[in-house]
Parts: sequence; C-alpha cells; structure tokens
Amino acid sequence: MGQRRHKNDTRTFEELTFSEQAKAITAKVSALERSVRAHLRRIRQNPGRFTSTKVKRVNQVARMLRRIEAL
Repeated sequence: MGQRRHKNDTRTFEELTFSEQAKAITAKVSALERSVRAHLRRIRQNPGRFTSTKVKRVNQVARMLRRIEAL
C-alpha cells in the first residue's frame, strides 16, 4: 500500500481520482519549485557556491524529467 499523503488523509495517492492526482502533482511540483528557490536564496550568501549549487539542482530536476519521459 502507498504512503499516506497527510496525517488526516484516509486514501493513498493511488486511491485518488485522476483529477485529484493531477492536483496533488501540481501542488508537489509547486512546493519543489518554492523549496529550490529558497535553497538558492540561502546559498546566495556564499557566492562561490551559488553557480555550482544551482547547476546541481537544475540537473536533479532534469534527471527526474528524463525518468518521467522514459515511462
């Protein structure tokens, strides 16, 4: 059985309707973007690492997209 999405939820992601899954994915992608932006804002305090960190995060997302495209 899949992981619960929230402590008050009674359904797993797999049990959601197509529409509910789409909304959940959109929310997670938006949360990921906000997290990466916050991470990059934090690393700007150390300019020597900003570019390499940004490249690492972009590459992580690119790898994820390639895995999804391969499905």
